[in-house]
Parts: sequence; C-alpha cells; structure tokens
Amino acid sequence: MAALALGYQPENTPLHRLDARVKLAGLVTVSIVTLQAGMPALILGFFAALGLLYWGRCAPLSCLQAMKWYLVLLGCVLLARTLTTPGEPLVEFSWLPATRQGLSAGLLLAARLLVIALFGLLLSFTTRPGHIRAAVEWFLRPIPAIPHRQVATMIGLLVRFIPVILTQSAELGEALRARAIDNRRNPLRRLIYLGLPLLRRTFVTADRLAAAMEARCYGLHGTSHHWQLTTADRLAIALLLILMGSSLVF
Repeated sequence: MAALALGYQPENTPLHRLDARVKLAGLVTVSIVTLQAGMPALILGFFAALGLLYWGRCAPLSCLQAMKWYLVLLGCVLLARTLTTPGEPLVEFSWLPATRQGLSAGLLLAARLLVIALFGLLLSFTTRPGHIRAAVEWFLRPIPAIPHRQVATMIGLLVRFIPVILTQSAELGEALRARAIDNRRNPLRRLIYLGLPLLRRTFVTADRLAAAMEARCYGLHGTSHHWQLTTADRLAIALLLILMGSSLVF
C-alpha cells in the first residue's frame, strides 16, 4: 500500500497532464511559502493538498497511512521542541520541562513539514520519474558549475527507488510475521531482523541497476525531452506567481 501511494500511478487527470517543470516549480514555490506561513495558512494548505490528491485519484487516507512512519517522525519533532524550548510551563511537573511556547513552535514546524511532504507526494504520484528527471535537468542546465545530467539522473533514480524499497520492506515484514518474529519482545532484535536484510536487498538492487545502466552504455549524451506548454500549464504558472506575490505581500 505504501509503495502504491508513494509511486507514480498513470491516470488521465489534469494534474497528470500538467508539465513536469510546472509541477516541480510549484513544489518549490509551495515549500518556500510554507516555510513562512502561519497555522491558519498551513491548515488551508493541508486541506488543499488532500483535495489535490483526491483530484489526482489518490485516496487521501491511503496517502496518510503510507506516511505513518513520517508522521511518527513529526511526532518526535513535536515532542523534542516541546521539551527543549524555554518558556511558560505547560504542566506543573518539575521533571517534565514542557512549555507552551515549545508546543506552539513544535506544532508549527510539524505542520510545515507535513504540508511540504503532502505536496511532494502529489508530485511523485502524478509525474513520471523520467519527466521529473528531465525537469530537474532543464532547470539545472543554465548553471555551468553543476553537472545537470548526473544530478537529474540521481534524483530520478531516487524517485524510482522509494517504491522499490517500500515493496521490499513489506515483503520482508510478511516473511518475518510468518516466522513469528513479531512475537519477540526485544524491538531491537526485530529491527535487526528487518533492517539488515532490507539493506542487503537495497544494495543488491542498486548494484544490478548500475550494471544494467553500464551494459546499456549509459553516458552523458542521452536523449532530451521535448517540452510544450499548454493552456493549463500557463494557468498553473499564473497561479504560482499569484501565490508567490501574495506571500511576499502578506
């Protein structure tokens, strides 16, 4: 389920048909705006992301379920900020240094990271990895000091690898449950039984991919993607400019 939600799914929706460059620029714009937004704007962005995911035919609840470990990480961030930020005590316990300012700052940071992650999930769900790679290459090509093709290839492989790793993790989890590893009380041993085989599978898959690319004579001179903006793309660009301008004003 996680691999299905986090990977590209071919659908015939307006979001899928948008230019990958526009969607990538939109993700960067939303990320910049989100890092400066307050809680009301973040709540609006959260529901906007869920609405766009639903419009792209990705069930929002499935997406949140696929991000469960990311949500656990956000919970740890919230707890750390609550316990380490000085301010007015949240509870009257000397052994619990939680503050109201820390809770507010933690909620704001977690909400920002969640909104950015949801829009990133929207990009990966509605855009082919090859198009993401080509869009990154197009944006980096004018910069002379950056090897744009190599960087774009690495990002494209990263996007392709995330669903593969999640699928392998699910397969290993089912194998461990079949062997009653989940009944062990020591969580560290369960993590070792899952983590080490997963790392081995990941490295083996990466090695096979490198050998396949080398066998196909992958080099710096590949085919380039032909871009063509449509009316929907131009409308999306206008909305992005309006969003960026409103963030600078307010």
